[in-house]
Amino acid sequence: MDRLVHHELRAVVSVLAATALALTTVGLVRGFAAPSEPGRLGLHAAGVLAFLLLWTLLKATRLKWVGEVRDFEKAIPVEGTGPALPTERFLRDQPFSPRLFVLYLLFTVPLSLWEPWAAVLPLWSALDWLGQAAIAARWERRHGVLLWRGRVGSRPWELSVSRRPPTRTATGAQPA
Repeated sequence: MDRLVHHELRAVVSVLAATALALTTVGLVRGFAAPSEPGRLGLHAAGVLAFLLLWTLLKATRLKWVGEVRDFEKAIPVEGTGPALPTERFLRDQPFSPRLFVLYLLFTVPLSLWEPWAAVLPLWSALDWLGQAAIAARWERRHGVLLWRGRVGSRPWELSVSRRPPTRTATGAQPA
């Protein structure tokens, strides 16, 4: 099992690494050059960020075809005696998904050698996953639970929920 927030952040790190490698490859092959119209590039980047922000806000709602909150609320409670389940991989232990990195690299590098601006296309998915992680973290915090992926091996997309572990004091003792 894997926490949903960790899964999303791991995907973001992998895609950012693939984008950085694709940009470096394009720079080494075609040369590093400044954009011809930086103002127009900034305008396009601002438009994309505004759209992604709006999309993330829509996903944080309970709207039928867009909202993610309904899926979180339908998560299956995990049976267990402990307050939280241990994960197989923590974000700090494995902050990177090699399969996703290779997949994005195989897609991005050839396409960006043909058209250099294509090297930044994976940033779209990275920003979307970052928004998804923020939505999940906010929902977890508001409801006092943790969202998990992959409780059943044959259905890795299925979400589960468990209680949040109690917070500890600076000395490690349970709060009063």
